[in-house]
Amino acid sequence: MKITIKQIAEIAGVHRSTVDKVLHNREGVSQEVRQRVQKIIDEYGYRPNPIGQALKKQDQKIKIGVILLEVDAKERILSGIKEGLSAYQSFDIELMYHTVNYPDVGEQIRLIHKMIEQKADGIILSPINSPEIVSVIDYCNGLHIPIITVNTDVKGSQRFCFIGQEGERAGRVGGRLMGEFLNGKGNVAVFTSDGHEQQSFSYNKRDKGFRAMIKETYPKMHVLKSIRTDEDAMTIAEETRNLLEKEKYLKGIFITCGGVREVGKVLKEQGKEDIKVICYEDYPDILQLLKEEVVDATITSQLKVQGKQSIEYLLDYLVYDKKPPKKHLYTNIRILLKECIY
Repeated sequence: MKITIKQIAEIAGVHRSTVDKVLHNREGVSQEVRQRVQKIIDEYGYRPNPIGQALKKQDQKIKIGVILLEVDAKERILSGIKEGLSAYQSFDIELMYHTVNYPDVGEQIRLIHKMIEQKADGIILSPINSPEIVSVIDYCNGLHIPIITVNTDVKGSQRFCFIGQEGERAGRVGGRLMGEFLNGKGNVAVFTSDGHEQQSFSYNKRDKGFRAMIKETYPKMHVLKSIRTDEDAMTIAEETRNLLEKEKYLKGIFITCGGVREVGKVLKEQGKEDIKVICYEDYPDILQLLKEEVVDATITSQLKVQGKQSIEYLLDYLVYDKKPPKKHLYTNIRILLKECIY
């Protein structure tokens, strides 16, 4: 049976405006009345008219919080978000954009609470993997503020959905490339992040996938113990020099994280450009190393696409009540070789 807001109000014994407040989780309704109205809504399976909702939203300001980590990826993600907004030009949308240094959990929590205070309708977040962040995401979920995590994810939270690269699969792609480049033989080093418990990137998953592919497919290759860095330029350069001095027969370097520029610089200094290097993303310095044949392949996670999809899925939900098809939305994995760029 199709039911209207007017009929719900009559059954519940309240005004139509009260039903509207319950539907949109607005203040001004007691818990007892809210539960009574919500029960009727659920029993009759009422769903707002999406066209009517969209028309109503055009007369309201939609506030979107964007909190990204202060890393190279942020500019690409933000660019995608702005591009995605172009489809919603008829709506009054306010972006509240902030960045936070990794791994400042306290600052990220403060910014999320700031978004709540500023009445954000939804949040796009690159989270730090921390129990405290899980708690605040779940708190937002309880307030009916959907949070889409982008590029980085957090375990065990009630976030709306995740959009980004599937790290382990991307690592397996790296393993396949390295195995083919080296004809299935030789020692390979892995650079990854420091493994801090708050690590929010998919570095460890990339490492895991890479090792699994090598073990399964290239038994004559040997992957050395991962070199963990804090992505500090001087540390990475020093670790690279130590590696080259210690491993005289090194054939490949797999870089799951930042620091590609520093590794490339040391390889050029020591005339070791014959060592195969595989890394991630298509930042300008990486593309230059690709042109110079210092980097042999880079695997992109389509950061701009991640940003574009995050705003599109969030606004589709806020405006049309349309949920994303899955909780994990993985972007395509793209491989770039020297021949791919001009």
